[in-house]
Amino acid sequence: MDSEFLVADIGGTNVRFAIANIDENLDIQLNDVNMYPTENWLYLEDAVNDYLAQVGKRVKKASIAFAGPVNKDEVSMTNGTWQFNQSELASYLHMEEVIVMNDYYALACSMPILKDDQLIKIGGGESIKNGNMVVLGPGTGVGVGAIVSVGEKWKAVASEGGHIGFSPSGALEKEIFKIIADDYNRVSIEELMSGRGLSNINFALGKIKGLDQSKIRPATINKLATEENDENSVQAIKIFSGMLGSFASDMAGTFNATAGVFLAGGMLPKMQQFFLESDFRAKFEENEKLPFVKSIETYLIIEKYPALYGAAAHYSGMFL
Repeated sequence: MDSEFLVADIGGTNVRFAIANIDENLDIQLNDVNMYPTENWLYLEDAVNDYLAQVGKRVKKASIAFAGPVNKDEVSMTNGTWQFNQSELASYLHMEEVIVMNDYYALACSMPILKDDQLIKIGGGESIKNGNMVVLGPGTGVGVGAIVSVGEKWKAVASEGGHIGFSPSGALEKEIFKIIADDYNRVSIEELMSGRGLSNINFALGKIKGLDQSKIRPATINKLATEENDENSVQAIKIFSGMLGSFASDMAGTFNATAGVFLAGGMLPKMQQFFLESDFRAKFEENEKLPFVKSIETYLIIEKYPALYGAAAHYSGMFL
């Protein structure tokens, strides 16, 4: 393996680049980390070449996390305009090898290498060493990924778990569900546990209370909660967090994630105060059909660039 290689985390809004190095102890260092608006370029190869020119590096390999399905040669961004053929990238970038992976596949790869100062543990639990792990995160949508323990190595698995159906828990969640269901033929997890999900919850709460309000952006809800202690906004965030706990529990059961559940995405760090005070962990543990989840540890990822670490980890030899 070359001493240095390019890693990238490409989303619909921003693209993040770094030069990665893995030492003999499999510790990963990220250097020259930069973030740019994705809209600055029409093509991925132009963004990569401009970045490498800026940092003055020439590398032979790249590992790229991409916000969209990568199971075909032709790749298109889920919430953006970039598209390319994987088979052509190495040639266009003048490299020997370019690996492209789904962004939550990359996040899954980051879980075994994240350290204590990159995480906040939520609640109790005592996870099993070398068991399976799952990562999920609310943002524009809801991402889900997992790693499965295979002998001394791991197998990462991408998922579209954010599109499964939502099941309310408790009287208030059922009231909220009924209001939101009027706008959708099928209510999926993303309609409640994403940015628009928080807006939906806030709107439904207002309607239940008889407030005359329209849907507002999640950033506005968070600002009202943190800066003005707005009762409806604070309650919406806490309900959102509790629903996320139930969903995390379901995913822990789905993947038998006895080594831990990790929370990523852009939303939770911005609402960290209210999230950590919510009943996320209580809702995580309440599933009577999955009593073993009470022993599973749950973590909030506070590392700023986990997908870059995960993309780099793919070259560590830890994964099949």
